[in-house]
Amino acid sequence: MKSVKYIILVATLAFSFFSCGNVNNGADGNSEAPSVVALTLFKGLTSGDVKAVTENIYFVDSLDFNVFRDYFMMAVASDDYKERTEGFVPDYKVASEKIDGDKALVVLEGRGPLGNMLKIDVKLVSVDGRWKVDGDHGVFHREPLIKD
Repeated sequence: MKSVKYIILVATLAFSFFSCGNVNNGADGNSEAPSVVALTLFKGLTSGDVKAVTENIYFVDSLDFNVFRDYFMMAVASDDYKERTEGFVPDYKVASEKIDGDKALVVLEGRGPLGNMLKIDVKLVSVDGRWKVDGDHGVFHREPLIKD
């Protein structure tokens, strides 16, 4: 069985492997702060909330978005994912937020589903006035805060 850690890592890294094209993959007009969007997406990743994840991520190419969405839905449907996340309540907190024009960087810290403390740097981009995690470059660094 694959561990949830592997599934979450692959899902979060999946957004960094795709690029090209031009499409908006979510609701427009929401001007939530980058930190709120980052928290919503990462809580969704670890709780299996497909809607929260897909509404808060942006890929330049719609095909890349579809591949990511389908993979995430498949991972969430797996028995391993359900078993390892049962009863898990995401507790990510915003350590910092930096906005530079239409780009932002949010650093999240919290305990992952396997109990380890994590630090996650999240890149966001403003799309039609709404902050979204940049699926093409969303997570460029993830490290345990405390090594198990």
